[in-house]
Amino acid sequence: MNEYIIIQNNGNWLITSILYASYNCVLLIPILISIKGLLKNSKDIRHVAIIVSLILITLLTIVYLFLINIDVDIKKLQMPAVYAINNIWPEIKKFYGIIILISIFTTAISLGIGFLKNVTVNKKGYNSIAFLMCASAVIFSGIGFSNLVNILYPILGIFGFIQIVQIILQKKEKTDIT
Repeated sequence: MNEYIIIQNNGNWLITSILYASYNCVLLIPILISIKGLLKNSKDIRHVAIIVSLILITLLTIVYLFLINIDVDIKKLQMPAVYAINNIWPEIKKFYGIIILISIFTTAISLGIGFLKNVTVNKKGYNSIAFLMCASAVIFSGIGFSNLVNILYPILGIFGFIQIVQIILQKKEKTDIT
């Protein structure tokens, strides 16, 4: 098992892990706010959490099994899962590419709509920010995936950390008032 674990002696592992978790919260919080009205009771929330967890564990296990069967250093690959699929099961390469494309689109659309709903108050503001988001996507598309990730993860991680602190402080204020 040790041959499959990549150990990096990074002095800033704590900061990197906090930024990564915070980045994910930037993406997750608008979605959670958007679906808040759909899940009415804790039983529904528990069922959704269990189903989503099982699906994620299954998918992550499949990806892990593909990745441990490739003969290349995955640190050198931008998308190791695509490389693994291409080398282990080339017949489904196009199907997997379509799945990745659909995943990117559904994630971008849901995050964009969640963000727009949370930062706009009227249709004019919604349309203006939507246009800015689309224009910036076109501008940033030429940077390249790995460069975009290297730039955006830390920036959005900082925004996410600020957002988490604000949520904690608001919750503390509500607790202090009651």
